[in-house]
This record gives sequence, C-alpha cells and structure tokens, in this order.
Amino acid sequence: MVETIDLAAEIKAASKAKVAAEPWGTVKGRIVWGGQEIPKRVPVVVAPTHNDHRFCTKDGEFLDDDWIIDPKGKGLKNVFVWLAPAEAEGKLAIHPARQKIAESEKNVVIDQPICMFVPHALAMREGQKLVVKNSAKVPHSFKWAGGDTNPGGNRTIVPGDQLDLEIKADSRLILLGCAFHLWMKGAILALDHPYFAVTDEQGRFEIKDAPAGTCQLMIRHSTGIWLGGAKGRSGKAITIEPGDNDQDTLEYPPPQ
Repeated sequence: MVETIDLAAEIKAASKAKVAAEPWGTVKGRIVWGGQEIPKRVPVVVAPTHNDHRFCTKDGEFLDDDWIIDPKGKGLKNVFVWLAPAEAEGKLAIHPARQKIAESEKNVVIDQPICMFVPHALAMREGQKLVVKNSAKVPHSFKWAGGDTNPGGNRTIVPGDQLDLEIKADSRLILLGCAFHLWMKGAILALDHPYFAVTDEQGRFEIKDAPAGTCQLMIRHSTGIWLGGAKGRSGKAITIEPGDNDQDTLEYPPPQ
C-alpha cells in the first residue's frame, strides 16, 4: 500500500513550526506616579450659561482627565508605551500573524458621549481607520492637530453622526479638542507597527509578539510629557528575550 502525502498540510505544519520557533516575546510592566503626593483631580467647570450645561452635567459632577492616578497603587493611566528600533533608521521585525491588520481591528473608535473623549488616550496603527463618534445629544466638534504628517482640522459632528479619518504614522502625538466644549482634551499616537499599548487604571501595559533583541522602550504620557523629561525622548534601551519580559515598575516623576 502506497502512503499518500498531503503536501499542503506538511507545508502548513512546517510554517507553523517555524513561526513558533522564532524569537518573539511579550513586554509588560507598570507605570506608577513617582511623587509623594497624588494630585487631586478637579471638577470640570461648565458655566451655567453654556448651551450644553444641562446635558453635560446631567449625571452630576465630572472630573478633569489630564492626570488619572490610582490612589492605592499609584498606577498612572493614559501613558503611551511602545517599542522603537535601537537604531534611528532601523525597522522592527513584525510577527507573521501581526503583519496584516485583522478585519476585527480595521476600525478604532473614539466617542464623545457626555462632553469628554472616550478613550482619553488612543493608540493605533497606520492602516486602521479612526472612527470618531458622537453618541451625545448635543453637537461636538472634533479638533485634531499633529504637525505636518497629520495637519488636522476641525469638523462639527452632529448627534448620532460620525467622522471617518485616515491617520498616518508619526512620532508626534495628535492632540484633540472640541470647539464647543473647551475643557475636552485627548491624544492619539499612530505608529507603523503593532507594538504599542496604553496603560490602564493600575498603570499596567502589555505588548505581545515583540521581536527578540535590542530596542527602545518609549514612554510618554498623554499630556505629551516624556518619562524622564526631555531625556526620555530617546527611550529606555531594553533587550527582549523569547517569552515574558517583565519591566517591573517604572516610576513617572512629577512634571517640573
């Protein structure tokens, strides 16, 4: 009896084995507030004469979202963390499963439900579409500015409508605002690879399928302030090993 060989299946299996053998790792850690005192979040002041005062305050008082720090563990929310090549003109290798943007990840959404941007800080990859929604019952404008690469604009979005934008990768943050509600602020980071994260309420971040080897770990708060101030622009040199690469706890000193 002649044994038949499923060549396609063998090629597929070999390909999977090769990917599994490649040196890919996960970079994770936690960003915490480095000061002794945690700054208090202040209420947003909506003037009683503002056209949208009743709507914006319908759920009561809401707080400024520039600096959100966990009072128990000092975790710092809304910090952009990403990888950059060790050399200025270098490129990061991209895991085969991450080279193409999955259909389920084609769109990234930012909303303005009750006079604040949700999320306040958003990281995305070039090739994804930015969908700006207005699920509020009042008009918003979406103001964005990111320099020459993403020069920005100011577009009114009526209740229930949305704005679709193509964003290009850039090392600069895209700063957000609303012409109708001047307290609204936010930030977007767009990169040409999938190795980025935004810290959660406890300051945690995780970047999966990262290429093993040396690279720079970049850390920048959504206000635009780098970890370490101006010196932090070059990032922190790290070496990624296959498997977990825990950066432990990184302290974010209070801005001077």
